[in-house]
Amino acid sequence: MQSFLQICIVFACQVGGWSLQPTLSDSRSRGRGARTVAAPKERTVLAAARPPTTRSEVVVSAEVAASPTTPAPGSAAVQLALCCAIGSFCSLDRVVMGVAIIPMAADLGFSETMKGLIAAAFSLGYGLGIAPAGALVSKTGAPRRTLGGGLLAWSLAQAATAPAAPMGIAPLLASRTAMGVGEAACLPSLQVIAATGVAAEDRSRFWGFLTASLSLGTIAAYALTPAIIDWGGWPAAFYACGGGGALLAFVWLATAGASEAAAPVKEEPRALPWRRLASSEPVWALAAAHAASNVFLYFSVAWLPSFFVDVFGDSTGSASTASLLPFVAGAIAAVGAGTASDAIAPTIGLTRTRKYAQSVATLGPAASLTALAVLEQGDMLTQPVAEALLVCAVATHACSCAGHGVGIQDISKRDASLVYGVTTIAAVIAGASGQYLTGAALDATNNDFAPVLLTISAVQLAGLAAWWTWWDSSERVFE
Repeated sequence: MQSFLQICIVFACQVGGWSLQPTLSDSRSRGRGARTVAAPKERTVLAAARPPTTRSEVVVSAEVAASPTTPAPGSAAVQLALCCAIGSFCSLDRVVMGVAIIPMAADLGFSETMKGLIAAAFSLGYGLGIAPAGALVSKTGAPRRTLGGGLLAWSLAQAATAPAAPMGIAPLLASRTAMGVGEAACLPSLQVIAATGVAAEDRSRFWGFLTASLSLGTIAAYALTPAIIDWGGWPAAFYACGGGGALLAFVWLATAGASEAAAPVKEEPRALPWRRLASSEPVWALAAAHAASNVFLYFSVAWLPSFFVDVFGDSTGSASTASLLPFVAGAIAAVGAGTASDAIAPTIGLTRTRKYAQSVATLGPAASLTALAVLEQGDMLTQPVAEALLVCAVATHACSCAGHGVGIQDISKRDASLVYGVTTIAAVIAGASGQYLTGAALDATNNDFAPVLLTISAVQLAGLAAWWTWWDSSERVFE
């Protein structure tokens, strides 16, 4: 708990405009030539905000949080909590459709292929928006305002899903695509906020906690959506989530967004490093690992409730409950993976740490899904066994927070949002294709999940091979 509070203090101070002076032992280990302050039994000492005095102290993003007055620490802590809340809403809004699509399909006559197309529409919008969103944050240096604008846009699109669905497939696909474009602003913005606000030796741990917040959003969606549907029908689920997200957007823009707009210190305009992106092996490693990860993640988010309904005959509520348990395990595993990675990185190095974490994140799902497929084909699969295997798959997959998830921040701070945006394009294409092809495969095989599960397992192994071949945390490509 003490370590987590230290991370929160470091991050909150950066978000709020405070600066940190490292202790003597920390300045030696971090290689900073900054002035140190003795503080027994403390790793960092708070200091009033001041201009950086050395090159190593400069926050290498397009903006430097500078304000004529030092904000209260409580305000910075609120911004930190809101970051985690926005991350939770990001996941929650993605997962709601995976639950609501079951009664929607019954009411509107959607086939499995159509369900896959609806899921893929969100991913299409996300893919169209992710690179521009990353470039926007990198170019303008306004991650907080970009994050707030994206949250408001995707929340309005979420609410619009309810009236769009009965109007026809075209309006429904348009609303889901628009929601994807809005959500594309979330993680690139958070990448920059984390890259510039958390010390390198605490970064895996912090990203683990943020990943846990994303899992909490998924858990909330699976826990609350069936109750909302029972109360007001499936349209109520979209109205409730859209309204809650819009309210959170206004709170965020009134706090963090307003402080960013007040006094940003910007760099001179510069060209973005597109050529270096294309030639960097770590960037290709990130793209491959993220693509493999998304194939599994998108399946989990979009198809787990349908899996339990089709294979075991569960109701919507029971399927949601069964789908919830793996993400509880994922939230716990993410925190553990981040903490463990920061602990072993000084001993074995960042590159090997990232490779080992990503190995767990891909081999776990591959083995679990292969076992699911074999047992289903042999008519030996029971629901408790399926739930246990999916808990293992999602929990081990969460270790990617200490692999490719935080790896972006190893190779770039200044352009972390841009790197994330570019590498996510391949991941979204893979994930969206998987969503649509899953539906088509289920229609073609009379809802046989085994071929789908085996294909996802093979993709995991291919992504891991690319990661081990190309990843290198020591290649600071863009600074």
